[in-house]
Amino acid sequence: MGVRSVACLSNPPGRQRGVALGIVVWFIAGMALLVSGIVSEARVDTRMAQLHYFRAQAAAAADGAINLALAEQEGLRTSGQRGADRLQNYQVGPQSVEIRMIPGGLFVNISTENLQGLRALFAVGAQAASLRGVEWDESPMALARAVIEFRDGAGRRRGQSFHSPEDLLRVPGVSRGVYDSVRDYITVEDLAGGYSGKTKAVGARIRQLAAAMSGDGAMVQGPAQHTAETLRVDAIVTIGDREWLRRRWVTRGSGGYSQLPWRFVRTEAARPLVVGAEFSGD
Repeated sequence: MGVRSVACLSNPPGRQRGVALGIVVWFIAGMALLVSGIVSEARVDTRMAQLHYFRAQAAAAADGAINLALAEQEGLRTSGQRGADRLQNYQVGPQSVEIRMIPGGLFVNISTENLQGLRALFAVGAQAASLRGVEWDESPMALARAVIEFRDGAGRRRGQSFHSPEDLLRVPGVSRGVYDSVRDYITVEDLAGGYSGKTKAVGARIRQLAAAMSGDGAMVQGPAQHTAETLRVDAIVTIGDREWLRRRWVTRGSGGYSQLPWRFVRTEAARPLVVGAEFSGD
């Protein structure tokens, strides 16, 4: 009788209820965290699905507008008329698409550009990055020399190292930030095409490119756009609450499903448009 009384005193009912309540509270907290994680994951999946949906919409509308622009350009070229030298807008379903055509030879060809030209290219990129509050680890001249060494060093064939603009990332010292700062201004040998303005100073070409991409004035001065064998076509379309860029390179020649005398040689996935900072200098 005495032993049973001592056992009851050592584990009073109130303490037992407290332990049980603590377990319940911890269980509820754990379930809340689990549910919160599931909801958060679902939101991420929803945003990703929406992003892919918007990207697919942008690509479809942009490709339709690019084909319309090329058809119109070819019709004018065949009739002996000058093509339009300003931005063109096309309606594709419910979407309004802005088209910008730029001769491939206007870009800085990293496969063949000399040291000073590459230095000027990276100087422009460094200035744009600095305006965004980003400083590069390497100087423009150091980056230019790294490209020359990578491209023309021992055991390499000149102009064969770069097969796409993204190959610039293979050069030691070229970070993603460096590439993003110059990607709009560069090309490689297979995409360059012929252009009479190819001998212009890099600074002048980049200023003209920046004007073309921002929609400031004529796309390209003179008849070069209408005689170029290679074009970079940028399509800008607003989907959701942002602008998307679809970029395609075309060259004259038959091929693929298109009936036009143009062949697509490079297509970049649609991506949200980021407007670059303005710059000055040569």
